[in-house]
Amino acid sequence: MTDPHFEGKTALVTGAGAGIGRASAQAFAARGARVMLCDINLAAAEETAQMIVAAGGEAEGVRCDCTDWAAVEALVNGAVNRFGSLDFAHNNVGCGVNKPFDQLDENDYRFVTDVSFKSVFLSLRHELPVMRAAGRGAVVNTASMAGVSTTPSADIVYSGAKAAVIQMTAYAARMFGPDGIRVNCIAPGLVQTKIISEMFNEEQQVALASGQIFKRAIQPQEIAASVVFLCSAEAAMITGLNLPVDGGINAVR
Repeated sequence: MTDPHFEGKTALVTGAGAGIGRASAQAFAARGARVMLCDINLAAAEETAQMIVAAGGEAEGVRCDCTDWAAVEALVNGAVNRFGSLDFAHNNVGCGVNKPFDQLDENDYRFVTDVSFKSVFLSLRHELPVMRAAGRGAVVNTASMAGVSTTPSADIVYSGAKAAVIQMTAYAARMFGPDGIRVNCIAPGLVQTKIISEMFNEEQQVALASGQIFKRAIQPQEIAASVVFLCSAEAAMITGLNLPVDGGINAVR
């Protein structure tokens, strides 16, 4: 169902080739937004865009390395040039390495911090000035419950990077609120994605979900619904929030 708040406006979604990002891009399009979406995997980004177009929406999928300054700058400018504005953004790129502390090396540190923290910083750095010039905008960053409290399913560098995303979100909310821009983040728990399936077998996933109040994996569409809500008119007075979408693990911890 389209929504006047989203119709004719532009959403940018990073890491949209699969999982949460794909679901988020589809959710924005279902509300009537035009979607610029990207992924490091061009074919995956284009597939998401094709799915949106086939459903009657408007989207363009491009390749972007969100750890590269010039690439992110070009992505944001491309969204404005293609669709005429930048109204919403979901900065969703992130990844861990699932290694114990004593097996992590410097390459792991650089990889995880670049993908999970630097990508969000670069996205904000280029999105927020565009939104400030327009006098409006709403941004959602993907953090993680690993950034809120310790978990055996996430490496220490990933947890630290996601904690940094939460703090950077609050900082950006305070700085850009006077310009009519809201900045929030979501903290997913165990989400049923390809990456999770590659990191943990079915038995391990069941064990991880057993610590939640709702003892099942979260679906990407359930995360996407929260992203779109935080960008909606209904969330007009919500900014600087880290919203757990975690099956109740936050309450248990």
